[in-house]
Amino acid sequence: MKKKTKYKKHKNSDNAVNPSSEKNKKKTIRKRKNYNLYLYTQIVLTSIIVLSSFILKLKNEDVFFEVKNDYKAFFTVEEPSYSNFSYKKYIDNLLEDLKEKYLQFTTATSLAQSKGSNISDISNVSYYRYIPEEPGVIPLDGIITSEFGIRENPFNKLEKDFHTGIDIAAAKGSFIKAAFGGTVTETGYNKISGNFITIKSDDDFETFYGHIQFILVNKGDKILKNQIIATVGDTGLVTGPHLHFETIYKGNRVNPVYTVK
Repeated sequence: MKKKTKYKKHKNSDNAVNPSSEKNKKKTIRKRKNYNLYLYTQIVLTSIIVLSSFILKLKNEDVFFEVKNDYKAFFTVEEPSYSNFSYKKYIDNLLEDLKEKYLQFTTATSLAQSKGSNISDISNVSYYRYIPEEPGVIPLDGIITSEFGIRENPFNKLEKDFHTGIDIAAAKGSFIKAAFGGTVTETGYNKISGNFITIKSDDDFETFYGHIQFILVNKGDKILKNQIIATVGDTGLVTGPHLHFETIYKGNRVNPVYTVK
């Protein structure tokens, strides 16, 4: 029989061990160990969840289904829908934002340049477009004669001031309705607003009604939206019978036209 000849590997031969391949093997082994660790962790966590769910269902089935629904909702990802996207609406919204920023700038500039204007008048107003979840109702059927923002002073055309609400002109004695429900926090009289009412809807939002003829509610009354609260008058500093209507959000007067429908 022929003897098998053993050949020794030479360092310079083609079959020599490559150091880089050894490192790659070690990395592969390390990755596999890490993968196994993650896998075992997932198995343990899944087992705990399944066991906890089984015990919870046996103890209190109502709580079990509540937790189940919350868990499902947590991992449910709503896919964005582009079916209602409109480039026209997008551009319109963008233009509205630009107009609002420009109006803020011109308001501050006009107040600064206007003779006799008080710069502090702008401190309690905001151009933030507050839109309630449930819009209010227009408090009076009439014509808007003065909008929110910078305007000519109606008593001095050479000056400008900041109008903190809107003026709605109507016949004297016309009924004024509550734009929003809430609690009457104040009724009274002052030289500027005449007879007035303040209604608080929640901690952040309230409405103001000025130049009233007759106040038909009392402080502390609970008011419903659309309820008659007063009549149009010309009390206070006015040029004619109208309602001065303000909306106050978080202490700042905001444009009422965005709050009602």
